Amino acid sequence: MDKNELDEIAKGYDGLHDEWLDLLKLVRENEFRVFLQYAQGRNSVAEIGLGNGVFTKLLSTQFEKVIAIDASFEAIEYVKKELKNHHNVQYIEAFVEQLRSIDTVDNVVMSHLLEHLDDPISALMHLKTIINEKSTVYISVPNAFSLHRQVAVKMGLLPTIDSLNNTDLKLGHKRVYTPTLLREHVLRSGFFIIKFGGSMIKPLTNKQIQDSWDKKMIEGFIALGNDYPELCGDIYIIAKRI
Repeated sequence: MDKNELDEIAKGYDGLHDEWLDLLKLVRENEFRVFLQYAQGRNSVAEIGLGNGVFTKLLSTQFEKVIAIDASFEAIEYVKKELKNHHNVQYIEAFVEQLRSIDTVDNVVMSHLLEHLDDPISALMHLKTIINEKSTVYISVPNAFSLHRQVAVKMGLLPTIDSLNNTDLKLGHKRVYTPTLLREHVLRSGFFIIKFGGSMIKPLTNKQIQDSWDKKMIEGFIALGNDYPELCGDIYIIAKRI
């Protein structure tokens, strides 16, 4: 995927997420709390793949230095505007495979990036070579076993749970991860897994939940996700390099 294609995806990315922004923030806040429990201090963190900056903003409130990395100029400019008063954020426009050493960074966040990459294993292998041996790496991706995907298959809306739906295609996704596939990619890249988990049991689509559930219901299903990670809408791994 070239930069022009990425920029086109980024332009539509934020508007699409505006439909369920409140839900997205609550789910990301839950992921963030988990990540903080395993973070290597609060000095520095690199985020690779910025999305609409929800996670970037959370990072900037807890870490002294944030390096925000994205291959899309449009994504970086959007996040810069959203976080114009957050002066501890440094921006780098680059593909993960092109990054040079960031071994002074103690933590790395890759939230919803791997599903966009043509070769996620090569990207993770490169990341391993440019971070320090103590760095904590947080990786999250959409989960093919999410209840809403399983229901969609039963309804005939998806052929299989890991099929790309219209939202996946619009966001430039290359795959939908199963827990097994995510673990495989992380381990084959030369990392060991500290924790596997999930964020929110999601029986309906994001927009359906945003339109019909109150905050208490959403928080209840987020909490339930801690008990049933392999059924969550998103899954994550916290890892370190071998």
